[in-house]
Amino acid sequence: MINNQIKKLRMAKHLSQEQLAEKAKVSVRTIQRLEAGEDASISTLNLVAGALDVEVGDLFPRTDSSKQKEKIQSADELLQSQLQQRHEEYKNFKRIYNTCYIVIMMLWGCLFPLVDSSALSSIMGVLWIGGWMIFGPLKKWIEIKKITPKLDTKYPLTINRLDKNQDHG
Repeated sequence: MINNQIKKLRMAKHLSQEQLAEKAKVSVRTIQRLEAGEDASISTLNLVAGALDVEVGDLFPRTDSSKQKEKIQSADELLQSQLQQRHEEYKNFKRIYNTCYIVIMMLWGCLFPLVDSSALSSIMGVLWIGGWMIFGPLKKWIEIKKITPKLDTKYPLTINRLDKNQDHG
């Protein structure tokens, strides 16, 4: 990987090596090595490309090198695989959450006829209506604080790629 565009792309984005390393979640030494032309893993190239908001192929000057083309294709395949897996896990979270939400609210609603006191029934009704309003923000909180960090750790190549390729987490 002797000839690459990483330094040029970094400078065009007005990023220091430290800033790029932080954004890509790699060490500063890794950025220095890449800019010096040393070879890197497909995962590292994906992380750096994501941090620079470019495709892996944009890290290299246009060439007919079959080795370079294979590496770019492999990086793209790995990224797409992680994006798909992340998307599936996020969809599963939504399904489970929505199912729990519906079951809890239905059970709560079924308790109304069992209450004899009209005051207690009124309180339960207010809580039932409030439950509908609470579950939306609760879902968002769980997504931001629990699900997204878990998915970021499990699928690191997707961290800087979500806006282009899928809706959420």
